[in-house]
Amino acid sequence: MPQTHHKQKTKHHQKNQTPAEKKRKMSAGTFMAVMGAIFGLSFGWFTSDQSISWTIAGTIAGTALGYLFGRAIDRSVSGK
Repeated sequence: MPQTHHKQKTKHHQKNQTPAEKKRKMSAGTFMAVMGAIFGLSFGWFTSDQSISWTIAGTIAGTALGYLFGRAIDRSVSGK
């Protein structure tokens, strides 16, 4: 059986040098703050008969709670 004259080179797969944490575009704290703001806005709007002051209070509370919850998720994922 004839041998090939051109030996194929071995392909070395390089590992990605950047850690997975640097790849993320948005942290869980930011994402949960946005989701909390949307939830707080809708909760404040519908439970207070469309009162602007309670809607703003619900939005601020939802944003703060969402951020704190998301930050806790970030800490538990990173292992700190």
